[in-house]
Formats: sequence, structure tokens, C-alpha cells
Amino acid sequence: MTDSTTTVRLGELDRPALATHFLALGAEDRRLRFGASISDDGLRDYVARIDFERDGLFAVQGEQLQVIAAVHIATTGHAAELGLSVLPDVRGRGYGDALFRRAVTFLRNRGVREVFVHCLAENGAMMHLARKNGMGVTHSAGETDARLALDPATADSFVNEWLDDQKGRAVQAVRANARIAATFYGLLAPQR
Repeated sequence: MTDSTTTVRLGELDRPALATHFLALGAEDRRLRFGASISDDGLRDYVARIDFERDGLFAVQGEQLQVIAAVHIATTGHAAELGLSVLPDVRGRGYGDALFRRAVTFLRNRGVREVFVHCLAENGAMMHLARKNGMGVTHSAGETDARLALDPATADSFVNEWLDDQKGRAVQAVRANARIAATFYGLLAPQR
């Protein structure tokens, strides 16, 4: 995974960036991601209700620290549901796969035994990602469920999660410092 595909864990302070990400999705992408049409206000309400302590939220960020791809891991006991979105202009770069793998590691390390995705049957991108990652897929009445039993946590899974977290924080810090330096330099640069 290169720095451009490094995943970062989102927290409470990232709520506005996550909302901006969802609002950047077009009507069809919103329908495929949420299973129904959803308005801007509906997206804002959805983001406002996310429990960052209970659920896992991970993102791939662009150079300006904007969320370009995100996965919401809603946990309920020993199972969890994934909701994933990638902005149209950055699709096909492996971001969805990186986020899926990050979500699985996160869940394994918390004792979750199964992960599932529920989406519209026409969501080919999600079904491709599910099959690629070994999920069993079933179709019914225009909707699709994909499920994957998770292996128990191991020492390696804990170390990998820690390394992913450290790498994500380091990349965020470098990008944040680059933005500060660019702003500072921009203020001091001579006028031409």
C-alpha cells in the first residue's frame, strides 16, 4: 500500500470532513451507497448520528486531507455491517479494497465474528469488492447480502492494526505540515 492509499481512522473531529465526502456523492452514488435516495439534510443527519466510539470509521484522504473514500463499520454484538463509498474521480485505485481490509482487521481485533454488506443488487462495484474479498453473496428481491466469517484475532492482526494506525497518523501529520508550510510560504512569497 502506498502513502496515497494509507487508511486513517476518523474520529469526532472528522465529522465535517465525512459529511463533505458524502455530500460530494451524486444522486445515483448516494442511492447505491445508502440503498435509497437521500437528501443533503438526510446525509447531514446520518453523519450527526454516527457513534465514533462504538463504530469504526476509516478513510483514504487526499493531499489536502479531504476524505476521498470512506468505510463505516456499524457494529452490533458479534456482527458488523460495512458501508463503503469512493468519490467517482478516484475509483479504480484500490481504495475500496484497502478500506475493506482495514475494516476486517479492526473487526477481528474486537472479537467480531462476521461482517456483512447489504446493498442493492445493481451495485456492481460493491459486489465485485465483496467477491474479491471472499464474501458469500446472495440475491433476493433486488437486494444483495454478502457475508464473511472472520478469523479470530492473532498477534499479527494486532501488530498490523497498530502499524496501520501509526502509518495513517504519520501520513496525516506530513500532509497537515505540508499544508501549513504551503500557507506560510504563500504568505511570505514575493508578489510577481
